[in-house]
This record gives sequence, structure tokens and C-alpha cells, in this order.
Amino acid sequence: MNPLYVGIDISSSSNVVYFMKPDGTKHSCFPVSNSLDGARLLSNRIVSAITSESLTDLIIGLEATSVYGDSLVCFLREDGNLAPYNKKIHSIPTRLKSSWMLT
Repeated sequence: MNPLYVGIDISSSSNVVYFMKPDGTKHSCFPVSNSLDGARLLSNRIVSAITSESLTDLIIGLEATSVYGDSLVCFLREDGNLAPYNKKIHSIPTRLKSSWMLT
């Protein structure tokens, strides 16, 4: 497995995205709007990062914050640009994220 790890902090109007390489080092961090345009930009940035790093897999984790991330999850699951990659999308309940931050 040779993944790009993508962490997304979801809010109603914008999302903060963190890309991590397989070795655990930071690739990039950037905001995108929580909209269709923001989802398209995120998809393009994911493909660019996977291509530039010669990766084959994609693991996405995002905070399950009310319904704010639902459209993004649906978009990423159905996006044809991401179809060539072995993709996994995980929605992390906020209460679990909070308990991890305490340890």
C-alpha cells in the first residue's frame, strides 16, 4: 500500500485539508470552500499530489460534523478523477476525534 493520506476538518462554509505522504511527512495543507467548486478543487489537488508523489492509494478521513460533510463524501465517492486509485473514505465521529486529542 502506497497511500496519500488526506485529513479534512469540515465546517459549514469551508474545509481545511491536510495531505500526508506515506512516510508521515506533510505534503501540503490548504483551505477549500465547502461547495461543489471546493470539492472539485480538492479532487484536482488530490490527483496532482498522487501523481507528483507516484502514489497508488488514497485514504481520506474527515470529521463527521452534523451534515456539513455529507455532500463532500458523496462527491469524493463518485468522482471519476479519483476512480483509478484504491480509495477509502472514513468519517470520524466528533466524540472519537475529541478523545484522541486528549491522549
